[in-house]
Formats: sequence, structure tokens, C-alpha cells
Amino acid sequence: MSFLARTVRRLVIALARSVGSKVVNAETGEVIGRAFVIPWRGRIAVIGLDAEVKPVFLPQTRMTYWKQDIGFVLHSPPNFPHEARPQRHPHPPAR
Repeated sequence: MSFLARTVRRLVIALARSVGSKVVNAETGEVIGRAFVIPWRGRIAVIGLDAEVKPVFLPQTRMTYWKQDIGFVLHSPPNFPHEARPQRHPHPPAR
């Protein structure tokens, strides 16, 4: 990445963290941080947030399909143990 691109990226992230929307954990209600939340082409871009979040649909009093309320929850760390790969023999058996 060029110097100009890195500088612009740093400025956009700093701007997002200072004036972006407040992102709140939908389960606990605690503030996760500030970021720009941009829906674009069926995806959600969260720019400027340090935490890993996943979007969730929030419960609504009235059921509508064209407009859903979306919140964010912290993405949990993986819960599977680290397993070493089995050692391969350098020379496979002849067939």
C-alpha cells in the first residue's frame, strides 16, 4: 500500500472512531466502540471498529419483512481445541 493510501486509511479510521455511530452490544447493552456502519450491496461494512462483531436481528414489536432492525454482538472466540496436523511420511508407500 502506498504512503498516500495508508494516510487516507488512517484518517478515515480516526474520523470513524471520533464521529461515527455508537455501536452497542445487543445482548449486554455495553458500548463496543464507534464506527461507520454502511449497508452496501446486501452487506454491512463496519469501518473503524477494533472488535470483531457479528450482526443479529433485533426483536420487533411489529413484524415487517422489508425493514429489519439489526444489532451487533461480540463474536465469540473459537471453542475448538488446537490439534496438530498428523505427520506425513516424506516418502508415501508405493502402490
